[in-house]
Amino acid sequence: MALLAVMEKEFRMFFRYPLRVVSSVLVGLVFLVQFVYFGQAVLGGRYSSILQASTGVGDYPTYALIGYVLWWVSVSPMEASVWGIRRELQRGTLESNVTSPMGLLEMVVSLALSWMLMDSVIMAVVFLTGVVAFGVSLSWVALLKALPIVGLAFLAFLGSGLIFAGLVMVFKNIGPLAQIFEFLVLFISGVFFPLSALPRWLVVISDLIPLAHSANGVRKLLVGFPYSSVTGEVAWLLLLTPLYWLASYALFKWAEKTARVMGYGGY
Repeated sequence: MALLAVMEKEFRMFFRYPLRVVSSVLVGLVFLVQFVYFGQAVLGGRYSSILQASTGVGDYPTYALIGYVLWWVSVSPMEASVWGIRRELQRGTLESNVTSPMGLLEMVVSLALSWMLMDSVIMAVVFLTGVVAFGVSLSWVALLKALPIVGLAFLAFLGSGLIFAGLVMVFKNIGPLAQIFEFLVLFISGVFFPLSALPRWLVVISDLIPLAHSANGVRKLLVGFPYSSVTGEVAWLLLLTPLYWLASYALFKWAEKTARVMGYGGY
């Protein structure tokens, strides 16, 4: 199966170099640690009654750890589109994928899925390290309970990230734009602070970001809330997932048509 072949190639390329894997984990931990301690310094301690009242999670390391891990995974498909397709353009192999039996769209989806799974492995290590380092109290039952909403969130993340695949084919190098978008998502999705701290118009925009709903839902489930408490978050994800996939497909087909005229090379 072509999809599995692409995924195997990406995994082999990434895990072939142990130092690269270790470095990725260390980068993830460095960012996590500085954000957690910065947040605790601002709040004046580990626990915040204001955070508890606005989000249902008063323990700041727990709040930040869950949001941070999901954010990292959420931008993986975007990174795959921006840097993975750029790599194919640099090598001159993108055009050959157009004429292959697999097709360009399946190749892009396989690439994005591979990067998401690889980052999930890295973030699993970061998550478990954070749980131990910060003394976060979580149960395996709660983790299993959160898996359905995590799976739904991954589908939404994949669809939103593929939007950038078409842009890369047309504009070639959109790395700076993607990085701006990544940190914008970090800012308006309530990863390190509650959305109630944002202006109302930004809260409205955050409703269109899958990460905001998935992070909020997973946090609630991991601290013991029932499924009935996350119906709003699930409803938003069920609404946004097909919308992002339709938008990414439409943009990709437009970009593919444009690239056939402009040429896939010329990087």
